[in-house]
Amino acid sequence: MQRIAHLIAVTLITLMGSGCGYTLRGSGSVLPADVKNIYVPRVENGSTELGLADVVTDALRDEFDSYGTVSVVEKQGDADAILKVQILDVKNSTSTVNAATNTSLQMDTTMFLAGELRRTTGQILWRENNLKVTKEYAANQSVVVTTSPDFASGSISASDLASLSSRDISRGQEAQALNDLASNAARMIYDKSVAPDF
Repeated sequence: MQRIAHLIAVTLITLMGSGCGYTLRGSGSVLPADVKNIYVPRVENGSTELGLADVVTDALRDEFDSYGTVSVVEKQGDADAILKVQILDVKNSTSTVNAATNTSLQMDTTMFLAGELRRTTGQILWRENNLKVTKEYAANQSVVVTTSPDFASGSISASDLASLSSRDISRGQEAQALNDLASNAARMIYDKSVAPDF
């Protein structure tokens, strides 16, 4: 057992020292060295999902502030750059149907966004107009996996399932999917605009 532990330790040390290109996420930046402070105004919401702009705005601010590579500032006047994000649309579609009852089992929610990171002087540092994140969720009690991390982080408990209608379950799952989409969108935007490619 000690021999195996020793071999694993030696392998890890070798990999760390070999310059294999691996680095901790968030530990670098493709931004110019003088871009340290970013202002994130409230996201524009072009969808019909009320309140989604606030959820995505909070997710972006948390994501950009969490690695120490850049800091999110409260005032535009304190910023080196401004990150503007727009939710273009949110679409729901059925991904799995019960053929016998013609009821939806699984749904997909897709959020479409556009983003731009621009210096306060006007120079564009990053821009992308076709961002997309998708999340699948259960629309019916029969396909809800109560042991999954997604379900555990949601607002419905396993004991509540029996008393809820499929419509209630679908709404709860969709609300959780939108929160997950906000986090996924923030992570993607950070990765594309700040994090270096390895």
